[in-house]
Amino acid sequence: MFRWLSPVAVVAGMVAGLATMPARAAERALDLLDVPVSYSADFSVSSDKGTYDGTVWHAPGRERRDFTTSGGSQTVLLRRDTDSAYLMKPSQRWYVGLGFQAVGALAGGIDGLTVNRQRVRDETVGGIRATRYKVAATGPKGSRFDGDAWFTKEDILVRAEGALTDGNGHRSDVETSLSNLKVGRVDERVFELPAGWFGMDLRSVPPDRIAQAVEGLRPMLEGRR
Repeated sequence: MFRWLSPVAVVAGMVAGLATMPARAAERALDLLDVPVSYSADFSVSSDKGTYDGTVWHAPGRERRDFTTSGGSQTVLLRRDTDSAYLMKPSQRWYVGLGFQAVGALAGGIDGLTVNRQRVRDETVGGIRATRYKVAATGPKGSRFDGDAWFTKEDILVRAEGALTDGNGHRSDVETSLSNLKVGRVDERVFELPAGWFGMDLRSVPPDRIAQAVEGLRPMLEGRR
């Protein structure tokens, strides 16, 4: 079931701590993902877990990512403004509700990465003007990311590529990119839960037990018709 979290984990790992201003202190991934502008785009994420393509909608405090895996379409809805997150299965019309901080736990706690970076130059990435940085990020239990990242003037991460190493020493080449980027107002309805879906609320479950709890619900959720 957790293959649907792979795009979230990979993106969080590459973004974690990638500050875009020289004077800015290292920040958590969840802070940095929440850029202060609204936008929509197509995205792609590749790692040893596979390649995922989808669409992202972002507004301050809210983000939704729709993508496709071998198991079908998936959605991750992040509502920082309400301290909530939702893992959604559109084909079966169900979702699991989590506390916002639990997303970081499901992604391996990689939002604790801190970064050293160096500006390289301004470049055009897929038709988007951006600034390229050399990045060396380190995190808890030996996790790290080494590579390059490109940011727009609005601080939107439009491309990142490099090697992500987890706390067990497993190394994976990872890459993410945005295309068809549109900066501006996003329809607020994309951040709402669909009416009539079946939902399970796990926000009271401690972050370190979320994975076990969701896995325990899997037979019931995926067996619904």
